[in-house]
Amino acid sequence: MVKKTNLPLANTLQPLVTAWHDSAYTERISETTRRLLNFWFNEDHDLPDGTEFKFHNAQREAIETLIYCYEVLKSRSLYELAQQLDVTIPIDPRTDKWPKYAFKMATGSGKTMVMALAIVWAYFNGFSKHFLVIAPNLIVLDRLATDLIDGKVFRDFPLVPPEWKDKFQLDVIGPDDPPTPKKEGVLFLTNIQKLYERGNDEVENPVQKILGPKPPDEIKLSVEKKRESIANFADLMVINDEAHHVHDEELEWNKTIDWLNSQNKLMSQLDFSATPKTQKGAPFAHIIVDYPLREAVTDAIVKRPKIAELENVPEIESDNAAEKYRTQIEAGISKWKEIVKNLSKAGKKPVLFVMAEDTTAAEQVAEYLRTFPDLKEKVLVIHTDRKGEITKKELEQARKWAKEIDSDDNPYHVVVSVLMLREGWDVRNVVVVVPLRPLTAKANILPEQTLGRGLRLMWPENPEANEQLILIEHPAFRQIIEQANQEYDLGLTFTDLADVYKPQEIIKPEEVKKEYDLSVPILQGGLTHSVKPLEKLKAEDLPSQFKYGTLETLDVVLRKRDLLTEKIEEEEILKFPYADQPEIYISSITNAILKRARVPGQFHKIVPIVKDYIENYLFDKKANISDEETLKKLNNAVVRKILLENFVNAINNLTTVMEEVEWSGEEVKASEIKPFAWSRKALDTKKTILNLLPIENDFEAEVARFFDRAEDVLSFIKNDTRTLKLKIPYTDQSGFLRHYIPDFVVKTKSATFVIETKGREDVDVQFKDKRAKEWSDFAAKLTKRGWDYLRIDQKDFVGRVWHKFSDLVNER
Repeated sequence: MVKKTNLPLANTLQPLVTAWHDSAYTERISETTRRLLNFWFNEDHDLPDGTEFKFHNAQREAIETLIYCYEVLKSRSLYELAQQLDVTIPIDPRTDKWPKYAFKMATGSGKTMVMALAIVWAYFNGFSKHFLVIAPNLIVLDRLATDLIDGKVFRDFPLVPPEWKDKFQLDVIGPDDPPTPKKEGVLFLTNIQKLYERGNDEVENPVQKILGPKPPDEIKLSVEKKRESIANFADLMVINDEAHHVHDEELEWNKTIDWLNSQNKLMSQLDFSATPKTQKGAPFAHIIVDYPLREAVTDAIVKRPKIAELENVPEIESDNAAEKYRTQIEAGISKWKEIVKNLSKAGKKPVLFVMAEDTTAAEQVAEYLRTFPDLKEKVLVIHTDRKGEITKKELEQARKWAKEIDSDDNPYHVVVSVLMLREGWDVRNVVVVVPLRPLTAKANILPEQTLGRGLRLMWPENPEANEQLILIEHPAFRQIIEQANQEYDLGLTFTDLADVYKPQEIIKPEEVKKEYDLSVPILQGGLTHSVKPLEKLKAEDLPSQFKYGTLETLDVVLRKRDLLTEKIEEEEILKFPYADQPEIYISSITNAILKRARVPGQFHKIVPIVKDYIENYLFDKKANISDEETLKKLNNAVVRKILLENFVNAINNLTTVMEEVEWSGEEVKASEIKPFAWSRKALDTKKTILNLLPIENDFEAEVARFFDRAEDVLSFIKNDTRTLKLKIPYTDQSGFLRHYIPDFVVKTKSATFVIETKGREDVDVQFKDKRAKEWSDFAAKLTKRGWDYLRIDQKDFVGRVWHKFSDLVNER
């Protein structure tokens, strides 16, 4: 789908990158990049805890666009990029000294993951092995440190292909760590205060308070030493988080990056922000990706924001904010309690956030909230100024609760503050926001920045939770919201207070239904992907295909045809391509094999085998690759197709390895499923341990009702990534290693069945069936219990009356 944006570069790039993606990345990228893109987005992944993981479309589009600009277009400046795309944007040649790309991505859409993808891409391509990640303040720094310190994000998420793990050597150095990396690559993580010395008489600029006070003399590393150590590294990639603070070339942040480039040319600068605009309201000229809040909501990667509309609110003249805004406060408490009542069943601790006008108002509101018996000791107040910067006195407490407010041990139910930062302090458990100060462009407080405090999902792994963020209407709210809707495409609407929250179903096991418990063994081993077995690839093992003497040869023919008469006036046979350079043909076909078989970096291993096969085994006689006759035969479309298929199949058979399957005795029990939210169809069934059965479609519902009434079914359950998490590895028709998630597990007296319901057969169904049957056979052998696999096709099931599950089994 081609999206429209009012940002020139992003608008022009988006359809180009989409077409490039749809063509399977055919244009001008390295095999290393191709392997990374296929690994990230075409293979299935699990996290260490077994949870299925997929990159968001926003993350994929962001890294694809960066790669397209840098590798396909090979742009190395903003001017060069604009020229290539024929786009007019304001460019200052004085500052256009290195590649600079900005990413406009909604809060909660996974900017840190895109940073990590960019680091891995640059590292393995050799574009850069030196990275500097800069945060605007300590709150943002803490959030980044959670993912980056000790390389946690690279270990816990599928960022590095397994065959390259040992080659990824990256030291992550924090703001106070000695700047002495011991590995080949280095990532410096710091806040901007650590990168320049600020004089006491320095003129205050628009972001001075964000930068904080001059670093104290006691810090472990001097600013000068830190800067000099970073400047020693060539081809540095600079990554700015919350980069709307880097909008003015006169600010020290920009001056620092400029100085680093003057010492050693920067590889690139990547700027990430939900609101990448200058203080005058102009968007950054170098934005190449636009992922607005509306799209993030549609993709279910952030909460769905809803504005609770208040009618007939009395105007109360009072200097006490708690009295003046009593209606808004109590409306927020009411909605918050409603959400608590529902989500507490899933073990969640929803938080109410109140944004006061100033510190005095914050104390007044907090005092009023503490009069509620259930909130007496549950209100956290953190003072900030009207610009949203936390006061020095409150900083450590704010840092502490930014980390802990989402934990099970969090003692607070309400947070009260003056805006509470425009970035950084954004936590998962905020479900209701009550703004008691007007949002105005003059105050530079935007609706998206306010919403950003609560957009992150409680259940990021569960898009079916349909999480919501309720914003209580402010008296001076509607105009700024309507303006922001038009300008930022936020997709916000006003909803009546009574209807604004739609409770989700909370799915969980029930003690009274424990007789319907069942379990699935956790099997280790099975299908994996490894390039090591390529050592066994031999030309003599591939089949001989063609009779040399009878195979048609193809000449390159030039014909001159009259356009009016359409008669051929002249015909000439041209010298055959590659006649004097047969190695070009070998190189071309080898690269095609590597691309199709997804084994980049193996050219040196495969190319001699391809040459050996062509000369000694492809035909029924030995062939000379340097002979023009042979080259003509090799250019036959059938020959090229068979040659390619033979190698791809042989490589896939070798690299897709079936390891020995083992069972340690560990099982996943239905009774141990953690409660989760569900917003789609759910059935009230008897023979499942869950209170309600989550269902994906009408055919699944029909099959589930049959299981529930079938007299020979003892128990059953819906299988997905939130319940039993049974996933079976298989290779699809393209040879990609994927995970197949069967729909149900059904227990009978004789055996437990893995069930797949199929409305319409897909191209991979034969591969899924084969692996599911193999999994069941391994499970039966290792557990010494009956296990079997059954596929139920809609065309065979619907329209007939079934009484016993065994009838289905007998008809397969």
